[in-house]
Amino acid sequence: MPDLADAINLAAPVSDRRFDGEDMEDFHIGEVEFRSCRFSNCNFNQATIRSTKFINCSFDHCTFKEATFSDCLFCEGETATTWRYCDLSKAEFHKCNLSLNTMTGCDAYLLAMTECSAAGIKLDLNTQRKIRTQVMVGGVRFLKCKLQYADFAPADYQESLFESSDLRDATLAGCNLRDVSFRGSSLNNIDLSGATLDHANLSHATFDQLDLAGMASFHAATVTRDQHEALLSSLGLLTAD
Repeated sequence: MPDLADAINLAAPVSDRRFDGEDMEDFHIGEVEFRSCRFSNCNFNQATIRSTKFINCSFDHCTFKEATFSDCLFCEGETATTWRYCDLSKAEFHKCNLSLNTMTGCDAYLLAMTECSAAGIKLDLNTQRKIRTQVMVGGVRFLKCKLQYADFAPADYQESLFESSDLRDATLAGCNLRDVSFRGSSLNNIDLSGATLDHANLSHATFDQLDLAGMASFHAATVTRDQHEALLSSLGLLTAD
């Protein structure tokens, strides 16, 4: 059977294949279609992957450190890709569709997604880097992304960016959101119960109301004047003329 490097040069879609331990570091992959393929213990560090489809695929213990994805498709209808215990540190996704994907136990220090569709994505991420007993704060970056109904498992998202993104009906319940920026995002019906938003930036974000009482804390969070009425409503208060 051809290895992964040979398979990506095939004109036809690559289907029902298993790739184990392939070394694709610094490799350029473009305009390939993978269907129902399994990738285990593969190295995609610093790879450039563009206009490629991964339909009903799985990545298991693969590493994508500083890899770049652009215009890639990871779902089709209700069929999506799964990522298990992968290292996505400093990986970048640009204009990709990751809707309904599941990322379980993945390292995501400084992971960045820009202009991506990720509705219904399920994320269980380690976003900070630990070196012995020290923690290097990094977080993740979601910029201009569609994250409706996204489900973030409770985790430390300190200093992350969720800016100019659609987070309607998403859940970040129980997450550490200290110093996180939601600037310019849509937060209607977001679940922030038990979350810590100390020093978070909510400026110019839109929401009907926020369940402030259900949050763990929101000390020194930043808001803009246009949000005051909705925040007062969240507390059961009305403004008199």
